[in-house]
Amino acid sequence: MGKPDEKQLKQVFGAIDGDKSGKINTSELSKALKQVGMEMDDDTIKGMLDLIDTDSDGQMNFKEFMTFINVCENAEPENVGSILFYAADTDFSGKIDKKELKVILEKLGVKATDAQLSEVMAEVADKTGEITHDGFKALVEALSE
Repeated sequence: MGKPDEKQLKQVFGAIDGDKSGKINTSELSKALKQVGMEMDDDTIKGMLDLIDTDSDGQMNFKEFMTFINVCENAEPENVGSILFYAADTDFSGKIDKKELKVILEKLGVKATDAQLSEVMAEVADKTGEITHDGFKALVEALSE
């Protein structure tokens, strides 16, 4: 794990960005995924895009593309907590801080106060004050019950 290879990903991003807009839309992403043998239906692609689309423009900029690749390379495909963790880990640190937690919760439609976020962090965070992959998966599992 760790931060994806930015130089290599810029080349890949440029190749996928067919209209050279500096953004990848769902059509461009779908076409690229098919070319590399990854079959994702349109709803899954849209769902992933919605999850990582930090500027809410319906397209993927380069930073969001790096997050998408991070999810694809590291997340356990059948584990929602794992997918959400890597979507939230936008600095590629391998942990989620309070700010990243707030953003992913908002993407999921959960508006948490600062006090609520602090409470979750106090319960789930490790000694560094951040949430690990396993800790976040356990949190999502507990909330799903």
